[in-house]
Amino acid sequence: MEIGRLEAFVHVANLLSFSKAAEALYLTQPTVTARIQGLERELGEPLFERMGRTIRLTDAGHSFLPHAQRALQAIKEGSDAIATLRDVERGTLSIGTAPTIGTYVLPELLQRFNEQFPGVEVSIRTGRSEEVMALVLADEVQIGFERYLTHPEIETVALYEDEIFLMSGADHPFAKRRSVSLTEVVRDSVIFYDERSSYHALSIGIFRDTGVAPRHTLDVDNLEMAKHLVMRGLGLAFLPRVAVQRELEEGSVVQITLDGAEPVSRQIAVIYRRRRLQSRAMLALLDLLKSIYHFEYPNVGQGVRAP
Repeated sequence: MEIGRLEAFVHVANLLSFSKAAEALYLTQPTVTARIQGLERELGEPLFERMGRTIRLTDAGHSFLPHAQRALQAIKEGSDAIATLRDVERGTLSIGTAPTIGTYVLPELLQRFNEQFPGVEVSIRTGRSEEVMALVLADEVQIGFERYLTHPEIETVALYEDEIFLMSGADHPFAKRRSVSLTEVVRDSVIFYDERSSYHALSIGIFRDTGVAPRHTLDVDNLEMAKHLVMRGLGLAFLPRVAVQRELEEGSVVQITLDGAEPVSRQIAVIYRRRRLQSRAMLALLDLLKSIYHFEYPNVGQGVRAP
């Protein structure tokens, strides 16, 4: 079914005039008439009743009109979607992120992005790293931020090392020493948080690998609560540095070095679908990430180039 025929039908139906529809479409009246007649032959039903100089929709015309309108609207929306691929100034960007990245890293990143591309509409969904990858695979988000995970259909690009340190409050006895042994730590209260996260596994692993366990533990369900408990002297916790950067600068939290312990960290990455045509908005975000973290991103769809 030709789009031109649908356009002619909708215009005539709205204006109830072949001449006015022709004028609106920048066509001759015979052309509009021919298109309507072609559509009627295709459908096998008359769409208009012609009574001298006046016309009105037939029952078939009334029934067909909303479908024709929806079809033309869908085509327009499709054209607009293609346009957003080309135009970063008015595009859309859907992001999936793990909670810690979304809370402590993404806001500053998006502020910088918004300064360059204020017209881009951004939506954000939060989940565990595995959930973020599932969102990318399902094309529910264009790009994801997570701990480093791999998948055959996903391009994973490392951004930075998420360093995790033992932290204490400013008034804790360890704060003045700055370096302690794990044997001393286990005599104190240790705060663990968010048992489904990799932070929890890394924290537990530090003790498991050395064969010692804290005498007293406090379990909470999120990192922010653990941070505030540490600040108030209610225990020690292994916290990502990015989550306590401001508190470290203010002196309300102190980083403690563990004697003889290996550094603990997890790698943070950005992910996107391989061999997928990407929007200019997403490529613009990747370019911003590249300028900050200095990486090369392979396998970006080449149908649209970075701005």
